[in-house]
Amino acid sequence: MRCTRVNFSDDAGQPIEGRVNDVVATIEGLPVARVRASVNQVEEVGPGGRVAVVRRHRLSSALTLDGLGEGVKDVTIWLPQGMEVDLLGLQGGGSIVPAPASGRPVWVRHGSSISHCASPVDPLSSWPVVAAQAARHEVINLGFSGQAMIDPFTADAIAATPADVISLSFGVNIVGSRSMDERTFVPAVHGFLDAVRRGHPHTPIVLLSSILWPGSEDVPGPSRVNFAEDGSLSVRTCGNVDDIATGALTLATSRDHLQHVVRVRAAAGEPISYLDGRSLYGPDDVVNAPLPDGLHPDGPIYQRMGARFASMVFAPGGAFASDAPVSPTQES
Repeated sequence: MRCTRVNFSDDAGQPIEGRVNDVVATIEGLPVARVRASVNQVEEVGPGGRVAVVRRHRLSSALTLDGLGEGVKDVTIWLPQGMEVDLLGLQGGGSIVPAPASGRPVWVRHGSSISHCASPVDPLSSWPVVAAQAARHEVINLGFSGQAMIDPFTADAIAATPADVISLSFGVNIVGSRSMDERTFVPAVHGFLDAVRRGHPHTPIVLLSSILWPGSEDVPGPSRVNFAEDGSLSVRTCGNVDDIATGALTLATSRDHLQHVVRVRAAAGEPISYLDGRSLYGPDDVVNAPLPDGLHPDGPIYQRMGARFASMVFAPGGAFASDAPVSPTQES
């Protein structure tokens, strides 16, 4: 493997070190081996992402996953979710062949860094994986840190990807970058959904708003990373609240708009549902489980979020449950 750690600099030039995660092997969903990824090279991204310099330490590293046991088995290898990974080769003590399809339903998930889940030590701790394993689904996690921007090419990619269920999240990156306002947000979401529907006309979709962003719910973007004297950092929106009167978008109003989009489309018979992200992490969680940097959860919080999503969306009565009501569109 060749693993690249991505380091960033904030607008003031302060360095923010990227993540280093584990490689994990599972058999029948249970982890049987893990090893920390090597850092073969570092990509240093300057303020605003305008400059990126790659510093290579070595071409690649050989990582060994021991303890897989004897006999024929299906092994799933989970790659580091917070790093750039090039898989250069694969060898084993016996013959290696592609495993047959699992037959499980496929869930395509798209969202921000809160779906990307780069911070936990291993990929199994990301909340979409936790939810998928609880629901016995295969997940394709298209969580893009800082880049859930309602981009048309992402919608086209989802439209071209086979999926049994789809969930999408928008809001936190749009507000944090101040890339849209009240006028442009709703038609952009409609356009994204229209593009997805060209490939998935009858697939159930859940449109999920952002989790709680304490202190930034009613303040427009842009966002800023603040460094404390102890080296910790926090992320907050820092826009002018007076701009709300002239159309600036906030995280709180983005939820209202997403709910409106779902209401309009569902009324036309589309199989689409809305889920308030604060049901995964909300006001009741702040005291007992504060977000480490004020925006991003950690491993234990992601675990709870995954369990909650599975219980609300995949469980009986949920939007992705096998007993979910069939819409007129699906029947036709």
